[in-house]
Amino acid sequence: MAGKTPPEALLKGIVLTAFLFVPAITGELGWLRTFIPLPAFYILVTSGDARGSSILIKAVLAAGLGSILLGTLQAFFLSVLFLPLAYVLARAVRNRHTVLRAGTTGALVLAAIWICGALLYGMIEQVHPYKQVLETIDTSLAATFAMYQQSSDIEPDTLAQIELAFTRIRSIIPVIFPAIVLVTVLCTVWINLLLGDLLLKKKDAGLSPWQPNSQWRLPDQLVWAVIASGVALLLPLPLLNKISLNCMLVLGLLYFFQGLAVLTSLFNRWDVPLAFRFVVYALVLIQAYGIIFLAIAGLVDVWLDLRKSQNKTT
Repeated sequence: MAGKTPPEALLKGIVLTAFLFVPAITGELGWLRTFIPLPAFYILVTSGDARGSSILIKAVLAAGLGSILLGTLQAFFLSVLFLPLAYVLARAVRNRHTVLRAGTTGALVLAAIWICGALLYGMIEQVHPYKQVLETIDTSLAATFAMYQQSSDIEPDTLAQIELAFTRIRSIIPVIFPAIVLVTVLCTVWINLLLGDLLLKKKDAGLSPWQPNSQWRLPDQLVWAVIASGVALLLPLPLLNKISLNCMLVLGLLYFFQGLAVLTSLFNRWDVPLAFRFVVYALVLIQAYGIIFLAIAGLVDVWLDLRKSQNKTT
C-alpha cells in the first residue's frame, strides 16, 4: 500500500491535468487558462511543497504527453506559463504575506514570465510577438465586420454605425494594448487570489492568513497616481496622453476590485441573501456602467471609508 497514490492526491492531479490539457486542445475553452493556477495553488498549500510539487510535475507530464500525441504542444506551453503564479501565492500563504503583497508579487512574476515566454516564442518563430498579436486581433475584427456586411437583415444605417464602431475599436486597440495585457495579468491574479482564499478557508479556516475579501484595500497613496494620470490625459501631448490612458485603465481596474470589496462589505452588513448577491454581481460584471460605478465607489472609499462601520465591528 505504501507505493500507491492516495485517492485525494490522484483526484487533485486529475483536476490539474484537465485544466492544463483541455485549453491546449480546444481554442474555445482557452479562457480556462485563467484558472490553471487555482488547483495548483490549492494542491501546494494543502499537500505541502514537496508532495504538492510532485503532484504538479506528474500532472504537467501527463498533460504534456497528451498534447504531444495530439500535436498541440505549443498551446500546452502557453498553459504552463500560468503555473508560476501558483507557487508565488503558495509561498505567500506559507510566509503569511498580506493580500496586497501576494497580489503585487504574483502580478510582477506572471508578467515577467509572459514577457519571457513571448520573447522566446518570437526568437523561435522569427516573428515579433507584440505585432503578431495586434495583427491577429485586427484580422479577427475585420472578419467579424465582414460577417455583418454579408447579412441581409441589417439596415444600411445600422451597418454604417457598426462600421464606425469597428473602425474606432481597431484604431484604439493598438493604443491601449499595454493596458489590455496588464488588465489580463491583474484579473488572472485577482481571480486566483479570491477563489483560492475561499477554497482554503472552506477546507480549513486556518490555512489562509488573508483577511476577508470585504476588507481588501489598496494603499491610499495610489490615488495620487489616478490624479496624475487624469491631469496628464488633459495635456496636449499625444505620447503622454497614450501613457496616461493606459495607466487610467489599469488603475480603474484596481479600484473596481476595491469597489467590489466595498459592495461585499455592504452586503455583509445588511445580511443580503446569497442568491440576490449573485444576481447583483452578475449584473455588475456584464454591464459597463456597473464596472465604472464600482471603480468610482472604490475610489470614493479612499476618502469616505465606506466600510468604516463594519471594520469597527470586525
